[in-house]
Amino acid sequence: MNFSSRRRIIAAGLSIMLALSTIMPAAAQDIIRFGTALSLTGNLATEGKLVREGYDFFVKTVNERGGIDVAGKKYKVEIVYYDDESNVNTSVKLYEKLISEDKVKFLLGPYGSGITIAVSNLTEQHKLPLVIAHGAASTIYNRGYKYIFGVLNSIDHYTYNMVKMASEQKLTRLALLNENQLFAQLGIDGAARQAKELGVEVVYKEKYSSGTKDLSPELEKMKAARPDMIIAGGYTNDMILLARQIGQVGLKPKLLGYLLGPTLPGFVKSLGAEAELTLEPVQWSINVPYKDQIFGWTAREYADAFQKVYGHVPDYHPIQSTAALQVYYNAFQKVGGFDPQKVRDAIAETDIVTAYGPIRFNEKGQNIAKSMSVVQIQDGKPAVVYPADVAETKLKLNP
Repeated sequence: MNFSSRRRIIAAGLSIMLALSTIMPAAAQDIIRFGTALSLTGNLATEGKLVREGYDFFVKTVNERGGIDVAGKKYKVEIVYYDDESNVNTSVKLYEKLISEDKVKFLLGPYGSGITIAVSNLTEQHKLPLVIAHGAASTIYNRGYKYIFGVLNSIDHYTYNMVKMASEQKLTRLALLNENQLFAQLGIDGAARQAKELGVEVVYKEKYSSGTKDLSPELEKMKAARPDMIIAGGYTNDMILLARQIGQVGLKPKLLGYLLGPTLPGFVKSLGAEAELTLEPVQWSINVPYKDQIFGWTAREYADAFQKVYGHVPDYHPIQSTAALQVYYNAFQKVGGFDPQKVRDAIAETDIVTAYGPIRFNEKGQNIAKSMSVVQIQDGKPAVVYPADVAETKLKLNP
């Protein structure tokens, strides 16, 4: 082959590469990519799995409908996932990878308040929006950050209705116990403040170390304080252990509440009768009176559609994930494009109603448009018992 022929071949190859370089970005623009690192393994994996189901359900729903319409063009949705193994440092590294290597501009929160605080430090530095579905600690939102937005009620709302119920039932002696972990500590500290406001005496308040395998010493001390209500804060496995050992030490409170646990898959199955009449504040329930303005669902219709895909009725975790992506959906449509700063500004002006509930953010990025309900396990199933306007049935006290 002579020099002239080789030059023509090289020139042709360069022409093809140039053509591909112009075609491929256009094709890539037909997809909106989100990124997140979730606790898919490790001690938060139970909750992390539910979080992912809610994100994936949004993707499935949107893509089956042709994608998100932005300025007259349809865009399919993808999510880049990594497993942070329930570890803060791992999560931060993975979000750095999402931003720096994967070039993801639109980020979804991880699971858990401690991890969210660390991750949001990074996303704020990069000036990229982070829509948080599962970070409830009020400290996340009290730092003056401009790129974080949480669709859920913050932790200072969790226990209020449970404490208020206790006061209305003339229960005046409250015991509090929590894992020495941010979410649980803030929730239980909030309960102590609310008890004082509502005229309920805190007769016991302690914390235990993460990884504790025996809570009976704490429960024996609690028993001596003679509480008529207990509120405990920790993650699922700890709360299952606590429920078992409360019975073993002979504690018999009139009301027993958790920051989370009873509505999660596996709680009732693991405990059987020991789960009966336990309480949990929930961000959402099937009978909340909202209709989704994006997908047209009621809360119950969301739950039915979700169950057909995943084989179980969703608790509040999946729909919180779905709602976070709906915030982005709404912002893209308002902006008519994908400039991160303009999308961030549109998110700040969010005012929508979803099957999860209304979403409107204050200057801190907290959702100030919705409230929480309290569920109680009755006959093996969670039922909303408070407040009265959304209650499915009446609260029952332990005998």
